[in-house]
Order: sequence, then C-alpha cells, then structure tokens
Amino acid sequence: MSQENVELVRSGYAAPHPLTMFAERIGPDVEFDLTAVYPDRPVLRGTNAVRRFVDAGPWGGTIQFEPERFFDVDDERVLVFVRVTAIGQGSGAPAEARAAHEFTIRDGLLVRFKAYRDRTEALEAVGLRE
Repeated sequence: MSQENVELVRSGYAAPHPLTMFAERIGPDVEFDLTAVYPDRPVLRGTNAVRRFVDAGPWGGTIQFEPERFFDVDDERVLVFVRVTAIGQGSGAPAEARAAHEFTIRDGLLVRFKAYRDRTEALEAVGLRE
C-alpha cells in the first residue's frame, strides 16, 4: 500500500494545480497543519476548511511546488522534500524555499497534511534520519 501512496502523492505534484488536486482527494476528517509556514493560522480541520483555504489561495501560477525527493515513511505516510518558488503578489519579488510536506493517506484519501519549513525537523518528526 505504501508505494501506492507514494504514487498518489507524486501524481498530485504532477497536476497543474497540486493543492486543488489534493483537495479533491481528502477524507471527511482531514487535517492540514500549516502552522510552520503560517504561524498565525490554526490547523485546518475538515473538508470545508481545507477547500476554503485552497479556493482562497494564490495557487494559480504565483506559487509552484517542485518535488525533489520522496520518502516512503510507512504504510500511511509519505514525506516529500519540495522546492517552493513564488512571486510576491504585491511586490512581484521572487522567493524560494526548500521545505518538506508530510502526507498521511488512508484508503486512497488524504487524511493529514503537514508542511515543514525545516527538512531536518521533518525527517525527525517522521522518525527518519538522513
């Protein structure tokens, strides 16, 4: 099952709008933890909260997610090292970050997503050492 989860996550990043694709495959009790990236935001819980976030975001070309490495953590979790590039909406200034995304998938549905700014922290959180 874990390789299927890796392929599901990989296909999400290959989609034109990854967040939209992932939002279409979420479980009813989904949890999006973006607190490492947006400290002032609460953890998003439930399909409606996640879809509102995705629909309101500047995801149409101003921000890109390029997966660099996939880790098959266990039967449910996939960790991805991702290069994030963005263009500031007001300033037009380019920005880049090397981050990590953790996905928990059950029965083909995304039930938890956690973003990390620090890849070492992400590896430790999932019990992996590089």
